[in-house]
Amino acid sequence: MTSTDNTDKHELLRAISALLAEEPGQDAKQLGRKLGVHKSVLNPILYHEKSFTRSKDTRPRWYLSENADLIVEPEEQDDQVIVTSERVIRIDPDEVGENPYDEALIDPEVMKRFIKSEPIERLEYAAPSTDESNPLGLYAWQQEALESWKIYRHSGIIDAVTGAGKTRLAIAALKEHLESGGKTVVLVPTIVLLHQWVEVVHSLLPDARIGLVGDGHDDNLDRHNVVIAVLASARTRAFILGGAEGLLIVDECHRSGSEKNQEALDDRFVKRLGLSATHERLDNAHETILLPYFKNIAYRLGYRRAIDDGVIANVRVAFVGVDFTEEEAAQYDIIVKELSKARKKLIRDCGVRQGPFSVFLDDVVRLTKQGKAREGMLANRWLTLWRKKKEMLAETPSKQEAISKLTGAIADADRTLLFTQSIKSANAIKENLYERGVFIGVHHSDIDSAERDQIMTDFEEGRLRALASVQTLEEGVDVPDADLAIIVASSKQRRQMIQRMGRVMRRKADGRDARFIILYVRKTDEDPRFGAHEIFVEELLDVARESSMFDLEENAAELREFLNPHRS
Repeated sequence: MTSTDNTDKHELLRAISALLAEEPGQDAKQLGRKLGVHKSVLNPILYHEKSFTRSKDTRPRWYLSENADLIVEPEEQDDQVIVTSERVIRIDPDEVGENPYDEALIDPEVMKRFIKSEPIERLEYAAPSTDESNPLGLYAWQQEALESWKIYRHSGIIDAVTGAGKTRLAIAALKEHLESGGKTVVLVPTIVLLHQWVEVVHSLLPDARIGLVGDGHDDNLDRHNVVIAVLASARTRAFILGGAEGLLIVDECHRSGSEKNQEALDDRFVKRLGLSATHERLDNAHETILLPYFKNIAYRLGYRRAIDDGVIANVRVAFVGVDFTEEEAAQYDIIVKELSKARKKLIRDCGVRQGPFSVFLDDVVRLTKQGKAREGMLANRWLTLWRKKKEMLAETPSKQEAISKLTGAIADADRTLLFTQSIKSANAIKENLYERGVFIGVHHSDIDSAERDQIMTDFEEGRLRALASVQTLEEGVDVPDADLAIIVASSKQRRQMIQRMGRVMRRKADGRDARFIILYVRKTDEDPRFGAHEIFVEELLDVARESSMFDLEENAAELREFLNPHRS
């Protein structure tokens, strides 16, 4: 074998390793498609290298073996080595340097913004009454948004915080459109939302003739004046209006900006209403697809207005810091430095844009699919390390220890939602709290839909008092009211954090505050004192009645009292 052949094999070995580290269980055809080579080129490597193991399926699915190393480039073989339980991570010693998170450098003025010790008066408002002039009982913001949408010639996106009532606003637009003789298609991203919309439309507009597309249904507008359709099914359908004026309502409209889903944005519908908590997308498709289609941002509703109007609950926020062990801190530092090194190479050698983060991430993901072999390998390597860092922050035992000390606050709450970033972390939370007498379920992609539905029913009816989730609760799921949220691991995506906030900020019947605990590892990039998640944190602090920082080793009792739902 020639030197060139050896180099090609080495690069493919790296690329396969990176892809399987990021997404285990791919077959040779999937791997070949991502790497731009035929599976026959990959099979000799997959079958003969000890780094890989396969399933016993007819078409084998491939995994990294337990003792597989993350392959490094030849020029890095002499670098410093740290061996973890999953990978070998190497880094140039010159890149390590000092820890950038020096608490002595924190400006006291920065710390003051986290503390609101004299809460403002809790705002209490009654829901609007239903009468002839307001048959659907719309809030003032909903009426304003609807009028603004009309002024924009019945086209536009309405961005409004989760839990504020976007669906009811859309029903009001749908009602007026039906009364004028028009026909409407409602696009939703999930089957769960499909049935939620059917229920709401039946309840508020009992005379509407509702058809469905998706989940085994294939109705049309011939016999129905409203069709509610799942995006994945609608993008291959043509809804015939038969001369009627068409209204297209797109719930969670940011989802319709993807390469495939945008095919469902039918130009024949003159009236267009997009709904979202925030329509921006990481791939910038809100600029290239959504705004050209919907034409305008017709209205925005933020937390401040929503709280002031009594649309959502008042808020209290507790920041709770924990520490890595010395071993974890050293490993984390190595990963951060290796990420930095890979980032510099991606920017310098691969044309990846430096920022903002969403743009950088978009370019990295693009390289994994469309880049040259070496670019794809480097991009996959960065993504693998990034995932490893997120897992460390979510799964550190110090957060589990903190959660075990929060059982009193969980007992005080009506219901509690715990949000994390890995299935392993969610399962550990369930085991931890169950051992301490908390009836808790988990909600993530490893649980089938029927079991998830039963878990949600148990949570709603009080048989479960807490629920630990990994992303699956963040869009398109009707979550029963909860009044305490514990953010075990944060996300860099503003939309994800807004969705999490919205799950506990719906108004409570007794007027109690929504309460948030944000767990973070000190001196890491999720530490808010060093600017982590600055936009989200600022947004939350801006609307909080009370906020403070706590150390569970020193003031666990004060934290429980701070979170007391019955305290004024």
